[in-house]
Amino acid sequence: MARQNTRFCFRLIFLTFFLLLTALAGADTEYYRHVLFDNSLEPDAYYSSDGRASSSSTLELEHGKLPVSRDRFFTPPNALRLKWRSEPGGGWEADVRAMDYRNREINFRGDALYFWCYSGEGIAAADLPFIRLEDTGRNFSGPQSLGKFVERIPEKKWIQVRIPLRELTTGSIHQFEPNRTAKMIFGQGTADSKEHTLIVDEIKIEDSAAAAAAGAQTLPAPRNVSAKGYERHIDIAWIAVSSPDLERYVIYRSTDGRDFEPIGIQVPGVNRYTDYVGKPGLTARYKIAASTVNIYQQIASHN
Repeated sequence: MARQNTRFCFRLIFLTFFLLLTALAGADTEYYRHVLFDNSLEPDAYYSSDGRASSSSTLELEHGKLPVSRDRFFTPPNALRLKWRSEPGGGWEADVRAMDYRNREINFRGDALYFWCYSGEGIAAADLPFIRLEDTGRNFSGPQSLGKFVERIPEKKWIQVRIPLRELTTGSIHQFEPNRTAKMIFGQGTADSKEHTLIVDEIKIEDSAAAAAAGAQTLPAPRNVSAKGYERHIDIAWIAVSSPDLERYVIYRSTDGRDFEPIGIQVPGVNRYTDYVGKPGLTARYKIAASTVNIYQQIASHN
């Protein structure tokens, strides 16, 4: 039985990566002109990340990678978790890399860096880490305190951080190219000897004016939502929403017919989603929402 379960897990992982590559091939490439991170395929740690700590400072890691938050996220089903303690004389850094896949050209379009943050206890501006960016040529921006751009991270509330790229000036010998950003780096700020946890989600580079305009739009609902069940997964499909302001689709699932929970997102250009429910005999209902930059809107459902 253990051997059968192992074989099933390997098949599931292989199928997941195959479907991801298939989706990327058919997706709207404009999405990947903006998004540096949206979700982790791995449930425990984000593969395209690294971290390190020195002296008495600490940084929570899973096998050298940033842990994944599955119970708190802005876009389902997960986010990144930064948990650190900054001590005098110590240091820590955490890297989040743009997902690299075949034939992807890293050429971001926009004038500002955006990402969403959440803290259960709240974090004062002075206690926030620094950030810097590194491009594909390994040139980098100088460090900037995150507290320069937000007054504080409030308690139990998501806020979006906006950093104009003009603020991230070159810190290397050669010119840093923000449109070629390959990596976002968080690092030790004030050594306050306190433990902090910051949840980070949906890191992207956007045009400020376009983001503001899209956030005010109302999108039509996805139509003709259908679902087809198999032994351990369900395939959901819908008719595409035609709008230049479409940022993503959000998929919701209910197993009791009443309470719907967000389980994942899909990029524009891909009008299907595979939900791995993990066990046979499960009955589920789904809702699909079309979303602009930061609003989930107009939900369509299927029984």
